[in-house]
Amino acid sequence: MAVDMSVQFQEFLDNIALGERQTERMNSASNTVISFLAASYGLPDGYVFLQGSYPNGTAIEPVEGGEYDVDIVAVCADPKAPPTAALDDLEQRFAADGRFKNRIKRKTPCVRLEYAPDDVGRFHVDVVPARASTAAPLEVPRRNEGWKDTAPAEYTDWCTNRGPQFMRTVRILKRWRGEHQTVRTAVKSIVLQVLISEVMPAIADDATRVAATVRTLHERLQSLETPPVVRNPVLASENLAANWSNESLRSFISELAEAVELVDQATNASDPVEAADAWRELLGDDFPTLTPDALGIQLGDYSHAQTPTQMGWSEQLDPRFDVQIQATRQRGKSGRISRAVQSNGAPVFAGSRLRFKAHVTEPIHSAVWWQVANTGGHARASNGLRGEIFKAKNIGGNASGDETENWESTAYTGRHLIRALLVRNQSVVATSPWFLVNIYAKNVPFRL
Repeated sequence: MAVDMSVQFQEFLDNIALGERQTERMNSASNTVISFLAASYGLPDGYVFLQGSYPNGTAIEPVEGGEYDVDIVAVCADPKAPPTAALDDLEQRFAADGRFKNRIKRKTPCVRLEYAPDDVGRFHVDVVPARASTAAPLEVPRRNEGWKDTAPAEYTDWCTNRGPQFMRTVRILKRWRGEHQTVRTAVKSIVLQVLISEVMPAIADDATRVAATVRTLHERLQSLETPPVVRNPVLASENLAANWSNESLRSFISELAEAVELVDQATNASDPVEAADAWRELLGDDFPTLTPDALGIQLGDYSHAQTPTQMGWSEQLDPRFDVQIQATRQRGKSGRISRAVQSNGAPVFAGSRLRFKAHVTEPIHSAVWWQVANTGGHARASNGLRGEIFKAKNIGGNASGDETENWESTAYTGRHLIRALLVRNQSVVATSPWFLVNIYAKNVPFRL
């Protein structure tokens, strides 16, 4: 029987929702721009409006380093103007106003207003001039290209009419896209939304619905060599995937294949930590998991750890030398490195592979050595109480060609330690702080 993850999915959706400060900033900026455009062009109510994920109910907080935004449509373009002239006119009006003139960035389909980044992230407003069309509700310009039919208000209505299950699924899979696809190859939001609408089952449970959506998307796309036609549901003449490249499609299919493996692992798990671990691998660190404290994981005795003296070294710490270590977790068949692992952070499931990287500061060369100290009853009972000092190992367990990079596999429930040591002339001149790794092995509770 699948583990009930409804509480975790709701917490996840709350975690990736736009924060109050982001929402306030978006509302303040968009209201200011809308009021300016209405006054500048003399537009009646309803001729300047929001489009995109924010009014569609599918906006999420961007992943770290990302940018959140607002999209605005102004039905203000001269019916006889060339597309570039319509964009230039809009740009000139912003340039004439002190609130906007230093924010302008020229884009092919719009005029962007860039706002200074703050502690909630980078932010911009994209403004598109539009005019009435004979073949669609509106048409919008692309600089030096032409006019393009569009139906932004109708698409917003279509999205909101899909219902809350659709909006939840889109937000969840947009975060999956943000975690696993680069900006350059990522599938466009509107394409992802329409594809989801075509395959998403009407199932109330988030985990079951998302898993089924991922599986069906992969089944539908896996054999394609070129992008499918994805019709705009409110403008049949528009193929939303017209600019979807073969490279981006292949990237999407590859990520879907790995997503299928993870949702299968998650939905087949009988252990709540195992299920949360798989969902977290798919959706990122905003997906909640049990904390080490909740699992009872604590630091055990590590007096068995080898000392430098036992290696025949003295300890003469030198402030000119320093070493710090960082850890990342491997993901996927290709061996790519996933997100960072924090010292004494969320539990890592047994069977994972971790890459530890030593960052060294030194006035003259020193040798990098490593030390692992396993603790707790599980490691002790399995004869796994390591404590030796050793040279770096590669992902296959052999001697590493880079002494600053060491790979480890996780196995025993408990809190375990790893550090790097700098050695010169048989003396330890610097050590990193112990890096604490919390590991959870299925059906093995922590014990001292």
